[in-house]
Amino acid sequence: MKKFLKYGLGGLVATLVVMGGWLAWSKANEAAPAPEAIAALRSDARVSVEDARFIVFRPAGELPATGVILYPGAGCDVRGYSPVLRRVADRGYLVVAVPMPLNMAIFGINRADEVRAAFPGVRRWVIAGHSMGGAMAARYAHQHPDDLAGLIIWDSRPAESDTLVDVKYPVWHIHRATADGRPPEKFEKYRNLFPATSTWVPLPGGIHMQFGSFVGGTYQEEWTAAITPAEQQDLVVTGTLNALLAMSK
Repeated sequence: MKKFLKYGLGGLVATLVVMGGWLAWSKANEAAPAPEAIAALRSDARVSVEDARFIVFRPAGELPATGVILYPGAGCDVRGYSPVLRRVADRGYLVVAVPMPLNMAIFGINRADEVRAAFPGVRRWVIAGHSMGGAMAARYAHQHPDDLAGLIIWDSRPAESDTLVDVKYPVWHIHRATADGRPPEKFEKYRNLFPATSTWVPLPGGIHMQFGSFVGGTYQEEWTAAITPAEQQDLVVTGTLNALLAMSK
């Protein structure tokens, strides 16, 4: 018994040390919200912002009929998407950004269930996600074929096990692209996982991390941005609003 306790406690201590080191590394390498993202979290007369269990952007007036749930990219503090999400909310949509355990959406795939339960008055839900968050939003959509009005993927793709071919609602993919509008090869290679009716929106000259406003992080871009963060976010907002318009009919 003493030997069991000795080795059992030793293993627990070792596990805690490893976890502590990993958490410290993760925090040090986090893509944190840039100052403009923090500024976008302030409420005003047009959009109220609640930063609690979820980050909720709510337009003034009655509760919107359509809500948007956003899953963040790996290692990304979800508040970094605030400048884009606030502008979407300002056009009349409830937008809920979902913080993830350890900033990894793979550990919180079903958190959309909690969001939907928290706002029973919303009639239509669209799930969206960036990078890993896009893949996990696709998994949620794959597993809930009758519960959503649409799926918006920002610069990502579904896993091969989560094919969207038979999804009945609109699927939009807003992605970085080369100057002539071509998607990265790793997206084009898996186009067969999207419905034939899916809409692909290229952002020529855009890059992966300019879907939000971040400082830090370890993501290695494939190319140098040919457009500014503000220009790219204008395109992301426009593409997302066009997708939501198609999904709200």
